[in-house]
Amino acid sequence: MKKLLALVMVMVLLIGTLAIVGCDKKEEGTPTQPPTDAATEPGGQDGPDEKDASEMKVVALLSGVITDNGWNQIAYESVKNLHDKYGIELEYIENIAVSDMAEYIRTYAEEDYDMVIIHGSQFKASAEELAVQYPDTKFCISYGFRVDESTADQVEDIANLAYVGPVNMGVLIGAIMGILTDNNKVVFLGGQDIPAITDIVSGIEEGVYLTNEDCQVATDYLGTLTDADLAKERTLAFINDGYDVISASANSAQLGCLYAAEEKGVYALGFNGDQYGIAPDAVVLSVMRNYPAIYEDVFNSILEDKWESGMVVYTLKDNGTIVSDWHGWEDKLPQEKVDRIKEVIEQLYAGTLGDY
Repeated sequence: MKKLLALVMVMVLLIGTLAIVGCDKKEEGTPTQPPTDAATEPGGQDGPDEKDASEMKVVALLSGVITDNGWNQIAYESVKNLHDKYGIELEYIENIAVSDMAEYIRTYAEEDYDMVIIHGSQFKASAEELAVQYPDTKFCISYGFRVDESTADQVEDIANLAYVGPVNMGVLIGAIMGILTDNNKVVFLGGQDIPAITDIVSGIEEGVYLTNEDCQVATDYLGTLTDADLAKERTLAFINDGYDVISASANSAQLGCLYAAEEKGVYALGFNGDQYGIAPDAVVLSVMRNYPAIYEDVFNSILEDKWESGMVVYTLKDNGTIVSDWHGWEDKLPQEKVDRIKEVIEQLYAGTLGDY
């Protein structure tokens, strides 16, 4: 039935690639950990009032390809993490356009899926419209910002819809950038002005000033999530103006930023995925959304009937964000930079520099 459904979707919408993966669970309410450290045993599955994990149906709906070394890859790694631990059958679809997302959501809701991951805030309108029509399915938008007086009206109060993501990544990125720079000029480029990116951009300056009050900080939007050539061109302009630390959140477009940094011999921070392999002579560290552990937590909440709707955010102290391996850069950088970066990362995760 699933294969026939997928075939119909591909023929009708002429997009998407269907793949089969699986799912797992983790006790909700505990801090999330990186996938390599979160190999918890399935618990509570045999309780009389809890659903067996093997019966759960999950799908991840993606805006791009799982080989983008960033945003869509971490969604794939999330469902792969669940599959490896729990073995339930689930699906992911790649390259879904905004105009087509509603039909995909409707299709899987009609098939009584337990958990539909809608990976991108650009799909917010479709998720909100369809969630109220299918109250028995839990919908998760990959999002990520704190709700306050200025943002409260951006979140709908729908019982089966959660806006899920890490917060305060920008502060962490900025703090590292402020230490890395030699010229006291750093730049962070967002792909588009959407919540999952804007929240990061808004924290960059605060993070930089935690470690370097004399630094000049630039942030800007590329206007694209896919055009790596444009991103490279824009990044080169900043580098030519003396900016010597580069980072970006722009799906596959951000790869162009890393290429530019390596070409010009400046530092870069990878984002979403461990991007050292893309530009090993530039990418010192990668700062990554910990969606594999986050969605394991959310899956568990459904399994154990502890679901929470609305904003479901994971702070730095929750390990909603993780930092990659150094890949040998600790031996290339001046020791004082390495020591200071390690120190500030520890302080941010411990909460000693603020409630992040």
